[in-house]
Amino acid sequence: MVLSTSTNRRVDRIAFGSCNRQDRQNNFWPIIEARKPVAFIWGGDAIYADYKAPTDWSSFPPTKQHICGTPARLEELYQKQLSNPGYQHLIESNVTIFGAFDDHDYGCDNGDATYAYRRESAVAFVNFLGEPYESAMSRRARAGAGVYGVKLFDFARPSGKTEVHEVEAGIDPDVMYLAGEIPFDTYSNQSVAVFVLDIRSHKTPWKTGSAAYLPDYEGDFLGEQQWQWLEAALRRSQASVNVILSGVQVHSNKFPDGNIAEAWGKYPKAQQRLFNALLQEGVQAPVLVSGDVHMTQLSKKDCARRDSVDRHISLRPLIEMTTSGMTHSWGTVPSRPLDEPDYQSSLFVRYKAQVGSLLMHALHNLCSWKDVMTFPNSKGKDEFQYSLEKNVGELEFDWDDRTIIMRTLGEDSVPLVQAKLEMDTLSGHTSTRNSFLSKKDFIEETKAMHPSIHSDWVCINYRGRENNLANMAGHVATGFVLVTLTPLPCIVPFFCIILALFYRGPSRYRRQSKLLIQ
Repeated sequence: MVLSTSTNRRVDRIAFGSCNRQDRQNNFWPIIEARKPVAFIWGGDAIYADYKAPTDWSSFPPTKQHICGTPARLEELYQKQLSNPGYQHLIESNVTIFGAFDDHDYGCDNGDATYAYRRESAVAFVNFLGEPYESAMSRRARAGAGVYGVKLFDFARPSGKTEVHEVEAGIDPDVMYLAGEIPFDTYSNQSVAVFVLDIRSHKTPWKTGSAAYLPDYEGDFLGEQQWQWLEAALRRSQASVNVILSGVQVHSNKFPDGNIAEAWGKYPKAQQRLFNALLQEGVQAPVLVSGDVHMTQLSKKDCARRDSVDRHISLRPLIEMTTSGMTHSWGTVPSRPLDEPDYQSSLFVRYKAQVGSLLMHALHNLCSWKDVMTFPNSKGKDEFQYSLEKNVGELEFDWDDRTIIMRTLGEDSVPLVQAKLEMDTLSGHTSTRNSFLSKKDFIEETKAMHPSIHSDWVCINYRGRENNLANMAGHVATGFVLVTLTPLPCIVPFFCIILALFYRGPSRYRRQSKLLIQ
């Protein structure tokens, strides 16, 4: 809790971050601490335990292999991150540390239920968080059920006492309630529940070959036990705001192959089940947070009840903040290695960052990514709400206005993207305004749904339905840009040498001819 210097009003915040290499300079901890959040929530990839083996040149084409982390390696790297001075200082400031893992801190790139050390990984992660041994989340991890849980923060309570014990919170269905315990509805209307999901321990492996380019209607991220837990926990929550954190993006379906870019959109049935859970009656102000993609985005779907799409439609927004890339991102040179204080990035590394930046800007502008939010800039022109800078995120709660400010910050503490959200609109008490969608869009989306999908709600990218043809054209155009730019560092010097030899050769010949004539 902190007082705003401009209004003298109380400002309550929760911070988020992901994709943090433990062996590189961590620049964001002082920035996070200065914002005075009550909690910092890991959004995945707190460490990078897997690594790439040297290229195998004995076969054609040459193959690269990712080596998954072992329990010993996970423990070693978690200890390395815990010893980071900035992170240590944040922990010592009594900020609650919570979160979810993603693939790299799970132990395997694009990891799933086939990972051999999934139980050991879960235990290592809750220990890294400092989660109490007897908490429901720790017990599930030791039992091999995965790493998922919920914490409640009541901002009406005195500073330093905002975290509500899980027994009093009464949200987690696995918490054993004893006779005579405090009733679980004692918290105020200034409360926030943060749910963290385990999208790795029970995840279906991505398909390969041509099947990888098709939606997988049987694919799942959570497993039935976690689904039942989440649906029950959301029903039990009396919080004013419910934040649901997933390591990978929920709204996204931007790339055709989940092996390249993971997202819930590749598993449409699971994605729809999540929408149904978040939008069920009684769940107040659901907000999504994700990581993974090494950039920050604000994205939005507008949702309508399926049984009302052919009548008057009352739309409910579902907003997602993606905050990813604390030490590396698409548009920047990675932070310097910790063991190289005099490190200077090479020309190749800087060029690679420029190509990556151009690639992602091209994709945002050429593809039909209609979930990415837009806001007018100072000149009145709509701008996409994304940034390729390194970033951390935060949710800021104004309990007087009943609003949430969703923003991400760069390494200079300046906001990169932000949006102001009304709690009543997120809760469905008032309909979202200025939607780009029509009743026809929802009717067509309903008809297009796969028969296996049970849907209470129909959710569509708020700027229009997905256009697969436009996305394909955008990917082809971007691929052409990438193929053109990637070899430039090799091609340009080659042509310079050829030109130098060409001009040098005739001039030398002319000089020799002149000497012979004399």
